[in-house]
Amino acid sequence: MTPHRVFIVGHEGTTGLRIHERLSDRKDIELLATADEDRKNLEAIKVVAKKADLVFLCLPDVASKEIMAAIGDFPCKVIDTSTAFRTTAGWAYGFPELGESYKTAIATKKHIANPGCHASGMIACIAPLVKAGLVPADYPFTITSLTGYSGGGKKMISQYETAKTDDLLAPRQYGLGQTHKHLKEIVAICGLSQKPVFSPIVDDYYCGMEVTVPLFTALLKGKPTLQTVWETLAAHYEGCAFVHVRPLGEDKGGFLAANDMSGRDDLEIFVTGNDERVLVTSVFDNLGKGASGAAIQNMNLMLGLDPKTGLNVGESRRKLWQMFHLPITIYRQ
Repeated sequence: MTPHRVFIVGHEGTTGLRIHERLSDRKDIELLATADEDRKNLEAIKVVAKKADLVFLCLPDVASKEIMAAIGDFPCKVIDTSTAFRTTAGWAYGFPELGESYKTAIATKKHIANPGCHASGMIACIAPLVKAGLVPADYPFTITSLTGYSGGGKKMISQYETAKTDDLLAPRQYGLGQTHKHLKEIVAICGLSQKPVFSPIVDDYYCGMEVTVPLFTALLKGKPTLQTVWETLAAHYEGCAFVHVRPLGEDKGGFLAANDMSGRDDLEIFVTGNDERVLVTSVFDNLGKGASGAAIQNMNLMLGLDPKTGLNVGESRRKLWQMFHLPITIYRQ
């Protein structure tokens, strides 16, 4: 079998580097690249892109748009990991678990927008409930998301690992102006009529994400019970390899840890609370299902491969390899 030719533009960044590391040992993938001195040279990028079957764009929004303006008509398929195209007409949104139409679009369209990390957690919890008619489009969501510092890229990683100040020892809330860049895709993909109030928090651990969506059942259609909310999510994700709805009311000894899925490429959903106040919580790796893992899953679908190829899905906790520094050993009960 001839390997698929893949070109990663921006392979020196956090997401690009992890994609490169994950694909470098695969026999079914041939990685293409420009010379190091040409990695920001548009003409050199165009030359390599013409040879590729698939191109990853792991760049800031402005740079992604510039590259797409140059290679958009090339035969190669493209997966963009920025926010630049997540609500753009003609682009497929790379969250196949939302339904067969999403999976088919990813497999057949040329251009795929990889979801944001926070957005992945929120959409996984909200979209099936809206689709089922349980949650109205105008529900006043107030959502919290806890993330490890790797989500802030190289600059934040350096701050936490080499120049830590006292304020970095505590959780830090950000996005205080309610202008977080993931809100636009959440509204569009979930079919909401208004943006949620969103409180992201970064803390002093490397990776892992926990997104909590509280629901007042009195504000939902038909005032469903806790059991009904759980059943709706469980039915939607039944048989899914990448999203697992845990048994109703399950937690980890009264706690949920944001780094519990670190090193994995799937996502778990917990439904807890009572018949008046429900918490729907997604736990996953912001660098896995929230970034590079999702990108490779989408690549596999676009290339006609088993979507789980090269990914850590449903396995027991293992030592987490980190791209920059020391590995962290985390154990799953």
